[in-house]
Amino acid sequence: MTNLAPRRPATHGESALVVIDLANDFVFAGGTIADAGGPAYQARAQAVVPTLKRLVEAARRVGVTVVYATDAHLPGDDELRKWPPHAMKGTPQADIVADLRPRRGDVVIEKRTYSPFVSTDIHEQLRGRGIRRLYVTGLHTDCCARHTSGDAFQRGYELVWITDALEAFTDEAHRQGLEYFRAWYAADADRQLKTAAEVIGEWNDEPDAAPMERRAPRA
Repeated sequence: MTNLAPRRPATHGESALVVIDLANDFVFAGGTIADAGGPAYQARAQAVVPTLKRLVEAARRVGVTVVYATDAHLPGDDELRKWPPHAMKGTPQADIVADLRPRRGDVVIEKRTYSPFVSTDIHEQLRGRGIRRLYVTGLHTDCCARHTSGDAFQRGYELVWITDALEAFTDEAHRQGLEYFRAWYAADADRQLKTAAEVIGEWNDEPDAAPMERRAPRA
């Protein structure tokens, strides 16, 4: 078997921080998904928000594109045959949590399936911006983050999972999700599974870490 030559590492401008399903419905009591997980899950989901906020702010500072991929369901969506209606499009439950509110220059993707690659134009939007590397965060490690990662892997994106910026219904499910990434998608797990502090440190240390204007999509 011939080994493939290593690719040039992606720059900040070729990277995106993907924040999955940080909608009110997934995080706070009263949401369908949050209530399904119960108080212990809600505490874990809420605890990841400050970490994500630090990551989002750091990404904007160094020129990494921030992408929100969040459920915005319509009646009749296939997923609603499995789950009760949740994060319905146009409702407050589908809004991204206030502490992570998108800003100008961020990309907001409204998805109707576990993976945004199935029900949205995220691939075209990322490619139009020259994105080659995805930092995967959000909810849930073993479901939407897993399906998103699989679709991104199959499309050739470089992947980094930020382990303390992901969460699931249970600690066990979170660990199982991380192990799945390690087993099936990671070519170099030590490099591709990182903590938020490690990723932010790398962003700040890399040569193109100076603040930059958000790049416009390529024609």
